[in-house]
Amino acid sequence: MFVSRFAMVLIVLLAIGAGSTDRATGRQQPNEPAPDRKQILQLQKLSRQLRPLHQKMEPSQPGDWLESHPEPGQTLQQYLKSGPVTLTPDRKTLYVLPLGEFDPQQRKIVDLSAEFLKLYFCCDVQTLDPLSLAEVIPPAARRVHPDWGMPQIKSTFVLESVLPQRVPENGVALIAFTTSDLYPDNDWNFVFGQATFRDRVGVWSIYRNGDPQTEFKLCLKRTLRIATHETGHMFSLAHCTAYECNMCGTNSLAEADRRPLYLCPVCFAKVGFATGFDPIRRFEQLWKFCQRNELGEEAEYFSKALEAIRSGD
Repeated sequence: MFVSRFAMVLIVLLAIGAGSTDRATGRQQPNEPAPDRKQILQLQKLSRQLRPLHQKMEPSQPGDWLESHPEPGQTLQQYLKSGPVTLTPDRKTLYVLPLGEFDPQQRKIVDLSAEFLKLYFCCDVQTLDPLSLAEVIPPAARRVHPDWGMPQIKSTFVLESVLPQRVPENGVALIAFTTSDLYPDNDWNFVFGQATFRDRVGVWSIYRNGDPQTEFKLCLKRTLRIATHETGHMFSLAHCTAYECNMCGTNSLAEADRRPLYLCPVCFAKVGFATGFDPIRRFEQLWKFCQRNELGEEAEYFSKALEAIRSGD
């Protein structure tokens, strides 16, 4: 029997087991220096400048993520104390892996997502050669959904058996995109995406994001949101419960569509710490990307954010 209640959850495996080391996860060692106070004060200042552009989280609606998954949220201070995954001189590249077959419009979605990830997380992004499903997904990690009839591949198999050994040495994370529908185990209907802190890998599907042939902009926007949300988790960001934010947990496609593509002031500061970004350059480039790709609401936000940051200098 399938658990329809959790059919559309974005899962994050907080799988840092007792046997894993800090070096394996990219986390700070206990004897490493504390975060630079000047850097933190600057991030807090930037966060305050952006605050007027954001609204506090709306009360949960029936079926929303927080209604069934009460979460405390994560302050900037809690994030810093967690020893988060960050870009380092040895690990500063985000790798994108196309998994399976893509038609030209689907591949365009993946390529634009890779470009957006580069701007969003201010790091080098490289796209690897596609990997054939036939070569890496055995029959035991596939199924046809008994109620809906579509073929699916097992996301947990991809995370555990396909991706970890393919993370390049200089990779902060490896992200696989697929057009195949995903399921984590037999008790679930499907998931949009899944990631693990432990091995710095993630996989997400564009299957349920709309038809890029007829709904290209909608499919792109949904894919960008999933890719940046899950990559945020890979940089150790927990779900946001303070603001309407890209890092809010979502329990359905409808709930995901209500969330913005941009980060709230607190999560923005966390990404600033993880990546060491130049905030003006980041907002400029995201604004231009959204303009080019006709993402009007997002372009307007990034333009206002850019103005807010500049006015505070």
